[in-house]
Amino acid sequence: MTTAPVPLWRVLAHTRRDTALAQAVLSAGGVLDEATLIVRQELPPAQVLAEMKRAGRVDWVVVSSPFTVAAMQQAGIDLAHWLEHGAKLAAVGSASATALEEAGLTVDLVPQGKVSGGEALAEAFPPGTGTVLLPGAAELAGTLQPGLEAKGWTLTTVATYATTAASSIDAIIASRWHEGEYIAFIATAPSTVRAAATLLGPTIRVVAIGRSSATAAQTCGFPLVIQAGSADPEDIVAAILKPR
Repeated sequence: MTTAPVPLWRVLAHTRRDTALAQAVLSAGGVLDEATLIVRQELPPAQVLAEMKRAGRVDWVVVSSPFTVAAMQQAGIDLAHWLEHGAKLAAVGSASATALEEAGLTVDLVPQGKVSGGEALAEAFPPGTGTVLLPGAAELAGTLQPGLEAKGWTLTTVATYATTAASSIDAIIASRWHEGEYIAFIATAPSTVRAAATLLGPTIRVVAIGRSSATAAQTCGFPLVIQAGSADPEDIVAAILKPR
């Protein structure tokens, strides 16, 4: 009878939709634990729909999260209606783009290469003087908004859902965190950073995906913050294993 090898190291992240990162960590000799750190709650459909209608015609619609697509569908909002009048559609990364395409929409702009996120999309965005509609989290934060405004665009934000820290954390996860079993926490978004600080305490090293997550980790007081080169699993693992 064979036994599974003991992992050389262990990291924690908020529960993700894909398994690519877990596989990359495993291939490098580690184990990725996942825990539900944040809870996303759709806002009342009537409220979201009213805000979308007030936005009127826009030049671009930018989607920053797959959950935004789900929240808008829940509210009965047909994004195709805004695109009928010539508006273009952008996504911050492949996950958001896939969610839009699965909803039957054509995405006009996604950051190319391994780098994704708000900062990468802002860099890829063309300069202009029109209006950009940005639906998403009520507590929207990051580098996308200032990046687009710096290129001349006027932003209209519409809250489609709210993000809050989970009410509790798994006891095994908490024990591993406080006993120092995790060599890093993988910060996938500012909201997960704040939730980890609230639920577990800002006591371990953070590997952040994107500048906004890194800034959030520093603001929360985590002792060491390393920003991964991109959201690519191999780049995240490289940052985790980077000598301290």
